[in-house]
Amino acid sequence: MAVAERTQSEAQRRKQILDAARGVFGEKGYESATVSDIVKRAGVAQGTFYLYFDSKKSVVVELARQPMDEMATRLQGILSGDESFAEILQKFVQLGFEVGGDNPDLCGLMHLSDSGEEDLEDIEGHARVSEMAVAMFQGFIDAGQAVHIDAKVAAEMFKVIMSGSMRLAFATEPPVASVEEIRKATEIVVLGAFVKRPT
Repeated sequence: MAVAERTQSEAQRRKQILDAARGVFGEKGYESATVSDIVKRAGVAQGTFYLYFDSKKSVVVELARQPMDEMATRLQGILSGDESFAEILQKFVQLGFEVGGDNPDLCGLMHLSDSGEEDLEDIEGHARVSEMAVAMFQGFIDAGQAVHIDAKVAAEMFKVIMSGSMRLAFATEPPVASVEEIRKATEIVVLGAFVKRPT
């Protein structure tokens, strides 16, 4: 078998497992889903699963790469504008909910618990979003538009608020409110927490 053919078949098998896992997680939920369920749906041997993934958690991390990369790319466009800090924060929140709304099943999986956030740290797109958030806060702190706190602390607090909001919007059954109500409430919280009030 040629190297190109083997690489293509490996990529196809990996995608087959990822697609099967996403379907199983959607039907059974993360906790109830097993590797056996995933390989059965994918039509591969259990050993094949472990050639590509260490655990079902590593599958979730892999599934999260595309939405996080999209988030990082779109955020770069938002941050390159010349709007006020409040306007950019609103757009940042809106972007999080748009990407979450486009991928509600993945968003729910990624924000099921705080431990899930730790796993996301390894995703390049997630790291880029975190770095951009710190730079955004530092820039607006320096410009006097953001409350004067450590930019890294502010970015982490923002991430915690957003993660909690994503959990409420996409991983809570039954939902406590509509996604739109949660988005609006999130905007109110972050604007109140981070935007410097005129003195």
